[in-house]
Amino acid sequence: MARKKTWLVLLTATLSLLVALSNAGCGKGGGAEQPKVTELVVGMGEDANSPDFAEIGVLSPNANIYESLVRLTPEFTVAPMLAESWEYVGDNTWRFHLRKGVKFHNGDELTSEAVKFTYDGKMRPSGKSLLHLKEVKVVDEYTIDIVTEEPNMVVPEIITHPLYGIRCPGTDPGVSPVGTGPFRFVSYEKEKELVVEKNPDYWGEPARLEKLVFKYIPDANTRLMALQAGEVDVIKDIPREMIADIESDESLYTYASQPGGPYVVFEVRTEGPVAREIMADVRLRKAVAVAIDKSEIVEKVWSNNAVVDYTWLPEGMFGAYRDLIQGYDYDPDEAAKLLEEAGWKEGADGIREKAGKRLEITLVSGYPTAAVLKPIPEVIQQQLKAVGIDAKIVEVSDEGVYEEMLKQGEGDLWLTRGTQNNADPTFGPQLLHHSKGYYGEFCGNPWWGGEEFDALVDKARATEDPDERAELVAEAMHILIDEHAALIPIASLFNVYAARLPLEGLVPHPSDVSTRWENTKAK
Repeated sequence: MARKKTWLVLLTATLSLLVALSNAGCGKGGGAEQPKVTELVVGMGEDANSPDFAEIGVLSPNANIYESLVRLTPEFTVAPMLAESWEYVGDNTWRFHLRKGVKFHNGDELTSEAVKFTYDGKMRPSGKSLLHLKEVKVVDEYTIDIVTEEPNMVVPEIITHPLYGIRCPGTDPGVSPVGTGPFRFVSYEKEKELVVEKNPDYWGEPARLEKLVFKYIPDANTRLMALQAGEVDVIKDIPREMIADIESDESLYTYASQPGGPYVVFEVRTEGPVAREIMADVRLRKAVAVAIDKSEIVEKVWSNNAVVDYTWLPEGMFGAYRDLIQGYDYDPDEAAKLLEEAGWKEGADGIREKAGKRLEITLVSGYPTAAVLKPIPEVIQQQLKAVGIDAKIVEVSDEGVYEEMLKQGEGDLWLTRGTQNNADPTFGPQLLHHSKGYYGEFCGNPWWGGEEFDALVDKARATEDPDERAELVAEAMHILIDEHAALIPIASLFNVYAARLPLEGLVPHPSDVSTRWENTKAK
């Protein structure tokens, strides 16, 4: 009997955590009774834990040691977690009311002092800069105020990110993390493994597993072989091109999230030194956008483990205003027309020319690493060549080199794979495309959306009404994508896990760092 692919069925809940309903056929061992499994070993990719920022077990993976005040739902909305309620009280201040009776793993009680300890302590610079945090004030034992330096009406949305998980005062999160989550820290060895065990005193529904071991196996082929050999029970960080082979293996089971979190896009240089002014012509940027056959990439390269994307952000974030963003469909005839209008005539070898210069652009593949993005650059290189654009591929895997290239004005198209990891629709637009965002401030506005775009994002961050915010962000993305073509969305990806046992309750979150493990067990 062939294994049936496990697809995620979500039950929307406001307060409770999600439970997966999955279909599975015959796996390894046929109909034999499976022994009771109380421990799972999970094969991971690169070890991205950062003790420098006290992030062990926060992102690589989120081992459910910590919990934030609020959590991110699969629909990218905000739901209660350690805070039961919250409200804006004026003067750039958000007030959160903590859940009572919650204990840290060492038995200490969760109070407002723990929130202050966390927010005042070690955190990635981007964590505090996104909030524009001014201070955290203890109102009383169970009430805390988060005060920002400027109006920021998306504070609850921002802190859904696991980065803001609450640490226990008096502990060293960079050595021995102590949180409130369903699993507690046991041990960590850099680039080898992270081990957590069930928290028997968890305030919510206790974990169904006694132990989780996350083993770091950077090479994807080695990771898959470890799964097939029974050395690990589950693997994640699976290259798209491997998924079809895994699904055809009757001894393995796959579990996929809904789309919306991870994405692949082109950031397009609109500003920069004269040497790179070729992309200043919006007609050329739009020609590139319609020359890319996204469906071919999704179907032939990723075996439909993604969907064609038009908006970059999860579509639910736009509410009723999704249709304000048109995006781009594959249209090589339109690409040729735009290039002709821009003065680029077809040359003898098929590459277009103008004023004696060939239409050559630089395609930089580098975030998060060039290896992760393969083989997409080569596929798109051929698609662009078909309309007369010669794209030279530059692969970069060093973050410092990547940012220096941006600062120096190198590169025209920047292929990136990122993830929406919080409920704030202004996060990505502000970080990457706003003149005062990270890349605007430090890299010279390489992918700027323009003054009107900036104003819309600023207004969205300062408005309290979620519906109005959704409309403002949709208008900003219309400018960025449709008018300026400073961003070319390619696809929204599924997070896919593979297992050698049929599992119950494994629910990959669209934002993988928000995946929860406490409901998981072997069937």
